[in-house]
Amino acid sequence: METNNKLIAEFIQIENTGLSIYAPSQYKFHTSWDWLMPVVKECYDKGADGNEIGDITHGLLDCDIESTYDAVVVFIKFYNKKSN
Repeated sequence: METNNKLIAEFIQIENTGLSIYAPSQYKFHTSWDWLMPVVKECYDKGADGNEIGDITHGLLDCDIESTYDAVVVFIKFYNKKSN
């Protein structure tokens, strides 16, 4: 969990947000919609499409933070791989 939270923090460049006052062990992307929704928006803004965005959307429609979080992590890994 902590590794994926660090991945998300790097993706949204957490140092440029108000969340940077937290230590990585305190990140709440996996338990808080307030933390996760800006990441979801960033995924959409960065062009998430296909299955990755579908999985994020399904998680949101189901109001399931765990599946939304998992789909966001999958998208970020795909995005980072594609960007390198």
